Amino acid sequence: MHELGITQNVLSIVLKEATKAGASRVTKVSLKVGEWSTVEPDCLKFYFGILAKGTLAEGAEVAVEQVPVAYACENCGHEYIPLVSAFACPRCSSNKGKLITGRELFVDSIEVENADSGSAKSSGCK
Repeated sequence: MHELGITQNVLSIVLKEATKAGASRVTKVSLKVGEWSTVEPDCLKFYFGILAKGTLAEGAEVAVEQVPVAYACENCGHEYIPLVSAFACPRCSSNKGKLITGRELFVDSIEVENADSGSAKSSGCK
């Protein structure tokens, strides 16, 4: 259920950036969602479709790229994807791993149409 509030924030970012770009319509929104973000991508897409009605983003495609969980060993610096049964570094067996990806959630890019000049793309909206 927390996806509703998150989607409201995502839509707010999208509309703000689209307005800044002078867009007449948002055609695509690309999101990056970490595997451990506790966010269900299908719920984001569902709520976006509902919340975007009557806005510049109505009918926009929502693409979600899931970012895998990755750790960096604080002992040897090796970066690895932990196993379900073992979080220890596979190189040095240290249990001092630091999460480096897998909890993020951000708008990676927005594609829009401008009434005057056709389509454009905005990236890096977090």
